[in-house]
Amino acid sequence: MYLAMWIAAAGVPGSFWDSPSNVSGAVVLGFGVAAIALSFGLAKVFKRFNGVAWMVLGAGLAIAAYGIWRISA
Repeated sequence: MYLAMWIAAAGVPGSFWDSPSNVSGAVVLGFGVAAIALSFGLAKVFKRFNGVAWMVLGAGLAIAAYGIWRISA
């Protein structure tokens, strides 16, 4: 109930959150965005994009694309 009130306060339509694929897609998209941010953080730590940062960036893009696909399906 508390989460529904926050969603209503944000103006998000309730029908979006009624579909389980939309909810899981939003969660997966969040993980993808977090992985992309992590790759840029790794690049800053290593002072360049090395293999690990590129690998995490690619995985983050793939995860985010899957999340967008889950939301649109």
